[in-house]
Amino acid sequence: MTTGKRSAGLAFLAAGLLALGGWTPAFADNLTPDSPYSQPGQTATNQSGTPSGSQKATQADMDKFNSEFHNSFQNLMPDAPPPGYSTMMGKWVTTMYGFVQVDTVYDSSNSYNNWPFNAAPANAGVTGNSGTPQGSQIDSGRFGMDVNNSRIGFALSSPVYNGYKIRALLEMDFLAAPTPGAPAFGGSGLGYVTNPIFRIRHFFFDVTTPSWGNVLVGQYWSLFGWQPYNIQNNLQIAPGPGTAYGRFPQIRWYKILHMDQATQGLMLEPAVAIMLPPTTTSGMPSFTEGLKLSDSHLMTEMMIGDTGKGQFPASIGISGIEQNYSGYNNGNPALYPAYGNTSKGAGFNSWTAAGAVDLILPIIPIHNDKPGNNLTLQAEYTWGQGDAWQFPNLSFGLGGNSVNTPGGGGAGYAGNGVIMNNGFLPLDIQTYNADLQYYFPDDARTSVVVGFAVDNASNLQQIANVIGGGGVPLGGAGGTNALVSYLQPDTHLTFAYVDLWHDFTPAVRAGLEFGQYDAVYTNGMNALDNRVMMSWFYLF
Repeated sequence: MTTGKRSAGLAFLAAGLLALGGWTPAFADNLTPDSPYSQPGQTATNQSGTPSGSQKATQADMDKFNSEFHNSFQNLMPDAPPPGYSTMMGKWVTTMYGFVQVDTVYDSSNSYNNWPFNAAPANAGVTGNSGTPQGSQIDSGRFGMDVNNSRIGFALSSPVYNGYKIRALLEMDFLAAPTPGAPAFGGSGLGYVTNPIFRIRHFFFDVTTPSWGNVLVGQYWSLFGWQPYNIQNNLQIAPGPGTAYGRFPQIRWYKILHMDQATQGLMLEPAVAIMLPPTTTSGMPSFTEGLKLSDSHLMTEMMIGDTGKGQFPASIGISGIEQNYSGYNNGNPALYPAYGNTSKGAGFNSWTAAGAVDLILPIIPIHNDKPGNNLTLQAEYTWGQGDAWQFPNLSFGLGGNSVNTPGGGGAGYAGNGVIMNNGFLPLDIQTYNADLQYYFPDDARTSVVVGFAVDNASNLQQIANVIGGGGVPLGGAGGTNALVSYLQPDTHLTFAYVDLWHDFTPAVRAGLEFGQYDAVYTNGMNALDNRVMMSWFYLF
């Protein structure tokens, strides 16, 4: 995010607190070191917990503190907090941040509400409604507006005590499911748009130790795909298909290792975490691990998502995830003969695994810390089994009955696999995405982005060939606009787009996007949706 001027009132308030004997900021001593997203010399080095001496909080000191406070969080949250618009100074430092986002969107088909996530577009042929009023409705265009992705958060940072430091972040938005039991992000209708529900986005604390690295506890980005630094720069809420994107309760350890002590530019970051499992019936947590190499000598200006704008180093990261699928089959062999030798009440227990590679490559890097006239390639590739839950709403059109699982498929199995022959058969999933971001030489106020994203279930067609002719169709997932039910799952979804961005002021941003969704279904049919979207942001 961008910097902002401290208000005169806030400056007088800080001065008053200091005059009354309040905390005198020991700037170098109160900050977290080892942010790989800051230039050498910008982060604190005194972590002993000893006082760095009394000093007056001048405006220059305050600005420097806010900048370093922002940098200390940037390794965790590239889009929060900003360098300090509303900072409360005390023994703990608290920054309030967020943004107001107004979206306008036009879709050539009625396949979606305002937020497609990983759902496939449809048409009257796909839904089986050709020649009916429902078919005419799905083949018509739609226009939508919303403010649901607006966000508010609070970042807290403690003083260093004997080398230990605690940071916490509490962040919320308005994208909760509209009613109990409704699928997340599946809301529709004017009531959901005009009266959205407040929800937890991030709630975590992070402890920096003197020498053992960091421990993060709470709800935060999944380590799989090194989120959020893999998130494509486009206007979609949860970017296009094929982008790992999700926040889960977890306990994580990570440590930043400086590979060259002289300049501290080359860094290696190992990390491991235990995380909430994908299903409500699993008896084991999920496990994630990652290793990332970054070089802050090779920096670029880029944007993560639609608000995480700043300078980032060249990096390459690998990560893996392992998850357990266990429970008891809900199917009845008399009703579901297509699922093989499947007995109601039979137990199953399977492990699946997936991997990811993520890249940030400055093709034209920034020079002398000055943004503008730089070009960046951002890319990700994932492969494995049963990891659809790492991609929001990715079900490949598999309905509840089709997966033959506890509770009619509502336990987290749709999109991850099906139950056949008293065992869990995972989907083989591959995703890949890439974008090119170019910032014009106007201090990076204007940029253009081209990109694409793909998700693919390579064994779904084979499963459909076996099950599709049986007693129940392999499909039946409701459309995201609650108008239709797809009769077939989709095996391949592509999203291609081009964006134009401009910052009118450090706090006001606008983006314009044209994109196309293209889905291939197991019955050989194809469906397209052309989307034009424009969004406005006020960052605070």
